Amino acid sequence: MASERRKKTQKGQEIVEFALMAFILVPLFMGSFIVGMNLIRSIQCNQVTRDLVDMYIHGADFSTYPLQQEAARLAQGLNLQIGSSFTGNSTTNTSNSGNGFVSVSQIMWIGSTTSANCVAVGAANCANHDSFVFTQQIQFGNGGLNSMVTLNPPSGATISSNGDVQNYITDSHARLPSAAQTAMQNLWAANAATGQTALTDGQVVYIVECYFQSPDLSVGALAGNGVYARYFM
Repeated sequence: MASERRKKTQKGQEIVEFALMAFILVPLFMGSFIVGMNLIRSIQCNQVTRDLVDMYIHGADFSTYPLQQEAARLAQGLNLQIGSSFTGNSTTNTSNSGNGFVSVSQIMWIGSTTSANCVAVGAANCANHDSFVFTQQIQFGNGGLNSMVTLNPPSGATISSNGDVQNYITDSHARLPSAAQTAMQNLWAANAATGQTALTDGQVVYIVECYFQSPDLSVGALAGNGVYARYFM
C-alpha cells in the first residue's frame, strides 16, 4: 500500500525532470548544430578561395562576367550573387544581395629609391619606395559585406575598368593602408629562423579573400557567424 501511494505522488516526475534538462540540452544541441554547419561552410569557403586564387595566378580576369559567374558556380550553396550579365569589365560589381563577397587583389613590393622601379620614374618621384602597393583590385558580390575583408580598393587611386591601379609607383594613394602595410611587411620580410627571403623590387603577391555570412544558422541568441578565408600566392 505504501508503495502504491508513493507511485501516485510521483506521477509526472519524469516530465518535470525532462523539462529541466531540456533547458540545458536543447541549447547545447542547437549550438553543436550551428558550429557543425559553420565548419562545413568554412571548409567549402577555403576550397572556393583556393580555387579562385589558383585561377587568378594563371591569368583569370575576374573583372569579366564569365569569370565572376564561374566563381559563383564554385560557391554553389553559399549564395554568392553577381547580378545580371554585363559586357566588358567591372572592377566593383558589388551592388548585389546574397551572402557572399569576394575580393581579388594583386600587390607589388616597390624597393628602395635605387631599385629598378624607382629609377625608371626618377628617385624623387618614387613616392611608394619601400612599400607594398596595389596593382590590381577587383571585388564582387554583396558590397555590404566589404568590411569583412582586409584589403579594399585604395582610396583616391585611379583604377581602370579591369581593376588595374594606375601610377602605382608615383601615386601615394596606391599604397596599402598602414595596418595592412605593416602586416604584409612583417609577413614577407626576411626571417633567419625560417630561412625565408624577403621579396625583391617588383615581385608580386596574388591575394583572394572570401567571406560568406550565415543568416540561416541564427536561432534566437545563437548566431551563426560567417566564414572567411584568404589565400596568398
